Amino acid sequence: MTCDSKVRVGIVGISWWADAMYLPALAHHPRGEITALCGRDLGRTRAAAEPWGVPHAFDDWTAMLDSGEIDAVIVASTNETHYDITMAALERGLPVLCEKPVALTIEQAREMAAAAKTAGVATMVPFTYRYMPSNQYLKWLIDDGYVGRPYSLNMRYFSGYARGSEYLWRFDTEKAGSGILGDLGTHWLDLARWLIGEVVSLSASLGHFVERDRRPDGGAYAQAEDSAFITARFESGAMASLHTSAVCWEGTAFGQVHALDLHGTDGTLHAYNDWERTQEITGVKSGERGPATVLPIPDQFWLGAPRDTVHDTYRHIFRHTESMTRAWVSAIADGRTLEPDLATGARVQELVAAALASVEDGGRWQDTP
Repeated sequence: MTCDSKVRVGIVGISWWADAMYLPALAHHPRGEITALCGRDLGRTRAAAEPWGVPHAFDDWTAMLDSGEIDAVIVASTNETHYDITMAALERGLPVLCEKPVALTIEQAREMAAAAKTAGVATMVPFTYRYMPSNQYLKWLIDDGYVGRPYSLNMRYFSGYARGSEYLWRFDTEKAGSGILGDLGTHWLDLARWLIGEVVSLSASLGHFVERDRRPDGGAYAQAEDSAFITARFESGAMASLHTSAVCWEGTAFGQVHALDLHGTDGTLHAYNDWERTQEITGVKSGERGPATVLPIPDQFWLGAPRDTVHDTYRHIFRHTESMTRAWVSAIADGRTLEPDLATGARVQELVAAALASVEDGGRWQDTP
């Protein structure tokens, strides 16, 4: 690309997530702009485009890919569409940001990663929690040797967004592939790998606690899990328990809580985020008497973000810094790749597939080569 041209981005999917994450992230990007939106209903798509000044609206994603109005595409539609749209975009040489889980099956995910490698374009899978200041600092502490050799990792992601009985496509197996495992579990599997290394085997148990309504058209469907528990072993020998749930009430404004405990040869780290006002890390070194003390997150990890509420931090990181979507667009402009990419997404999909295989096999451990 020329130094004065902008990367023109199209988005497939006009849900609240596009409005909260992608449109504001690129509204003022110096090297990128949203030039097209695509949704199933053209009227609604035009209405979604208008407040952001997006000039082109489509109800056919193939037409958008072939329009000549975009240089890259964000795939933010339902899970069962990810494979077809991403593969078509890569065949046209278009960089892709694809929501997680990247596909319904491990075979699809591997094909997508291989196609991205052949195309040689910048791809991204938005594992958002990597970019939060507390997790950035946590990663720095681990890499700097605070805990030494990791022994035990315990991660909990409790949310209550699925406690009602209304139909949600994320729990429709045909559309989503899996339930909470693909929705929140992919975040936790990625974060665990990013923090302490590759997973070599795992076992899983899934829970289905809330009976959901039929589809809006009255149709029945196979309802997916709303709770997932994974036990994992890592290349380092460390073990982990990863618990995600969409039916655990925490009473917070955003309805979720993240918590992490990591023990190792040289120390212990705890991280807690209530998605209101608390986002902190505490630690205690081996041989010291507790309790763990707060380890203030250094300025370098905040990137100028507000610190009073977690949501203000979140908005700033993704809308005003070179993180995730904005970093992807900058990479396209520079002609380089970045990570987490479709290869990362495919690896996480392999772990999801192993978890589902474990459930089918009565919870037995599955190798994840």
